[in-house]
Amino acid sequence: MCVKKIFFFISVFFACNCAFASIVITNGLTHTHNVKEGTVYKGIITIENTAETSQNVKLYQKDYSYKADGTSYYNDPGSNERSNLQWIKLNTNLLKLEAKGKVDVAYEIVVPTNIDAGSYWSVIMVEPVDEIKPSNDKPGVQIKSVIRYSIQIITTNDQPAEALLTFDAINLTKQDGKRVLQLDIANNGQLYHTVEASIEIFDNKTGSNKGTYLSSKLSLLPNNSKRFTIDLSTVAPGKYSAAILAATHDEQIFGINIELDIPNE
Repeated sequence: MCVKKIFFFISVFFACNCAFASIVITNGLTHTHNVKEGTVYKGIITIENTAETSQNVKLYQKDYSYKADGTSYYNDPGSNERSNLQWIKLNTNLLKLEAKGKVDVAYEIVVPTNIDAGSYWSVIMVEPVDEIKPSNDKPGVQIKSVIRYSIQIITTNDQPAEALLTFDAINLTKQDGKRVLQLDIANNGQLYHTVEASIEIFDNKTGSNKGTYLSSKLSLLPNNSKRFTIDLSTVAPGKYSAAILAATHDEQIFGINIELDIPNE
């Protein structure tokens, strides 16, 4: 009987500045640029090889979007109406990093004229390239991991633009044994934001303030949504009135009032 060997390739996208395998992006995975129409801007992506051997790396571009349920999409050009992918040119698409080496990959942004107000974005993918060497010694399934980094390039022009955040879903649930409030917040405006969600809770009977609770700050691109989580495990069971707010880094605030019922479990 012949046993076939099957090779799987697993792609992992990282959204944090972390070292995995031997390739590290050392100057951040989100690059923001304030731009004007008809002008040229330059930036760099710094890539480091922490291994004792050389490493080939390829770079390529994708459009990018995501939803509050955690799904992300890395699509070919043309999928995003607010893409700046065609504006961006890399100085190389393939490079070799020597052992313990570091290199700056330059990119240039040529901003067109007559664009709409607001933020535009795409991503530059950085992927190590290894020669595939199947082994004939072990039958069965073999796995080769491919670690890819996604660097967001976000450009925001200087025209007046609309900011608009909306609350798509509000759920009280359990997460890791804690009672949490989950907020699905959508960016329906034209601007990229860093957003912090909060809830201020009041006793229904006395009106006394029971405290303000915060989420982590998350970035939020136009026409996309993310799930914000607020830990309410220290709030006593009961019925409350509450104000939920979403505040941007440029001090724009969007809110909604709710009735909050925390069960006695």
